[in-house]
Amino acid sequence: MTILAANSNNWWSTRAFVMAASMGKQSPVIVQFSYNSNIKIGGDPNTIWAPEGISYNANAVVNGAKVNADWIAMEAEAWGADYVAISLDHFKVPKFEPGKKYNTSSTPVDYAGYLEEARDFIKSKGLDEVAAEADDAAMADYLGYMISTEYQGFRADFMDTVRIMDPAWGMIDTEGIPFVLDFAITRDFGLGVREGLGNSHMMMEAELGATGSSGDGIGYEPMRGAALEEFAALAAAFVEYTGAEGMAYDIGMKHAAMADEKHPADEEKLEAVQRTVIEKTGVYAAYAQHGGTGAAEVARGLVGKTNVNTAFLVAGSVARARHFAENAEKVQNGDKNVCGTNVETHIYLEALYNSCVERYQTTGSYETGDQIAEFLAQ
Repeated sequence: MTILAANSNNWWSTRAFVMAASMGKQSPVIVQFSYNSNIKIGGDPNTIWAPEGISYNANAVVNGAKVNADWIAMEAEAWGADYVAISLDHFKVPKFEPGKKYNTSSTPVDYAGYLEEARDFIKSKGLDEVAAEADDAAMADYLGYMISTEYQGFRADFMDTVRIMDPAWGMIDTEGIPFVLDFAITRDFGLGVREGLGNSHMMMEAELGATGSSGDGIGYEPMRGAALEEFAALAAAFVEYTGAEGMAYDIGMKHAAMADEKHPADEEKLEAVQRTVIEKTGVYAAYAQHGGTGAAEVARGLVGKTNVNTAFLVAGSVARARHFAENAEKVQNGDKNVCGTNVETHIYLEALYNSCVERYQTTGSYETGDQIAEFLAQ
């Protein structure tokens, strides 16, 4: 089976997902909170509307993490949902810009040594072309990035979130980051969690290359032959070096897929990469399928978890839109009955619940609570 990973953007979506997980024999669900959704819930004035003339005097990262952690714990207990896990999704590192003069931050970490070690490790695995991309000029740029106030500030935000939310799964989004720098960043975050926080149980998801967005104009080109073998070897080296226990890489999905988009999974690539990683490292690094909304199918077993966000946003918005369209005159006339809290607690909530159950059907994990209980008892 594959586990459904549902992205929460507000209170009601969290409730809908927990309700669906508690139905019948119960089902496992990973409820995901992105960096963006957390800081919006926390009140970050840079990501939500705020009137002029007021100031925000709090840490939105900490506030959002606290509120979402408390809310989902309350929901799971209230509905008796036994198999609900928290995940941090798309905690995207700051954009890397070659040649940029970053503001530097003092740090006791030898990031120059991190980068040299990462490049040497990649080269030791016979991946000379990848290592060669990190020439002296590139390495200087990488170092400037890792000691920047932007990177160090984001790193601190992630560690605070892990400390507060204690998630089962955490993703570092490094899309667009060069490979050598990606190795160093992912290892840095891994060490921060394991050694800095003393957290040995959170699964670390890392990203190797881009995963794509709907409408980006970039077509998917399957890797085969020597190119696939090299990428698989790179993925194995990545897992070995960084300690990643979950992985995301391109298999043809697209984030934010439109209603008429269906993307088939490149199962041949999935099989080749996962086989190579296991053979070379002994680690099963679960594949995290991003862009699950537009997946033509879920490659059960090959895909560890399938991330769905857009489908739920659309389902809730369509339900609201239909309600207001059908009651437009009453809304204009100020009828409280069609504008009240029932819009969220009935129309929106039910739409998300039904969409969640529909997505469960694609994973093979719906109402498998008895199997999970038997497995855990072992």
